[in-house]
Parts: sequence; C-alpha cells; structure tokens
Amino acid sequence: MKRFIKLIFLFVFFIAIQTISAQEYTAQKIFGQEQLAIREVRRNAVAANIGWNGLTGVGVTYHNYVGKQVGVDLGIGLASTGIKLGGRFRYLFMEKNFSPYLSGGFMYGLGFGNTEIEYNSNNNNFFYTIGASPYAQIAGGIEYLADKGFLFMFDLGYAFLLNDGNYEITRGVPSSEELMAMDMAFGSGIVIEFTIGYAFGGK
Repeated sequence: MKRFIKLIFLFVFFIAIQTISAQEYTAQKIFGQEQLAIREVRRNAVAANIGWNGLTGVGVTYHNYVGKQVGVDLGIGLASTGIKLGGRFRYLFMEKNFSPYLSGGFMYGLGFGNTEIEYNSNNNNFFYTIGASPYAQIAGGIEYLADKGFLFMFDLGYAFLLNDGNYEITRGVPSSEELMAMDMAFGSGIVIEFTIGYAFGGK
C-alpha cells in the first residue's frame, strides 16, 4: 500500500512539473498600472471537499488567500469520527494558475458521544463508541485556479491522531484483523483528498 501511494505521489509530481513548465504565465490581471497575481484577484473560494483523513471527510471548505502564495483553508463535514472541523495553512510554490503546495493543520472529529455503533460481519458481532478525535495533518499537493474562478486541489499526506485512542469496544470481542481495520478507519493514516470549487473576489 505504501509503495502504491509513493507511485501515485511521484506520478502527480511529474505531471505537475510538466504542466508548470508548459503553462503560460496567465495568472496576471492588470488594474490600472498594477499587475496582480491570480490569488490576489480571487482571494476567496468555496468548495466541495472529499477525502480520507482530509479536512472534512465529506463536506464544504472555505479558502482565503492571504497572500500571493499563502492560503488558509477551513472546513466542516461528516466523517467516520462524526462531525469534523478542520483548518490548515498552505504555502504555494508559484504565483501561476497551477502550483504545487505544502500544507499543515489540524482536524477535530466530535465523535458520537455514548452512542453505540454495531459492527456486524458473517463471523463476528461487536459494539463500539467513537469519542473526540483530534488530528494533526501534513500534506503536499497541487492546485489549479483558473482565471475565471474554477478551483481544483489534490493532496497526499499523513494525519496523526493526537490522543491515545478515540474508540472503545463496549460489547463483544473483535478479532485482530478487525482491530487493525478499526485503527485504519479511526487512527493515524495516509491523507488522500480532493477539492473542487469556485474562487471569487476582486480588487
């Protein structure tokens, strides 16, 4: 699995470099005598977000470009850890429409309180609860922001669970394989995330 993720990352990085090399510098708008980069023209964006260990699980995000190459992302959605809130900073390496970036931030799953969730398979049955789930996230990705506002982002990374455990088995006895699956679903793990939206604003 790790080898597969590395291959995906290398492929995305190669495509990004080729695209950056080929693209014309269209990320400039002229206002009077001042030239502005695309992220100075379209400073805000709203987007749909979906991913594994991403900002929201499945949800919506708000993006603000506080500089030509610096962005702040905020999100809310629904994940395996309940309602999920997320925020991060991103540094974009280029001012062009298409740019790779690095990001770092935090997510927080509110959990489901004392509500028991049933796991039922052909061979076993048990119940568990999901508690508060704080994570730190680091990632690298690519962003394309079109002159007319279309926004696309994709990133890969890793999310670190910041507490000792966010689930508890309340009834039944899961197998070692089932516990491993629970750790993958609720614990630390890889980040794969997609964002599609629209950027707006002006000066």
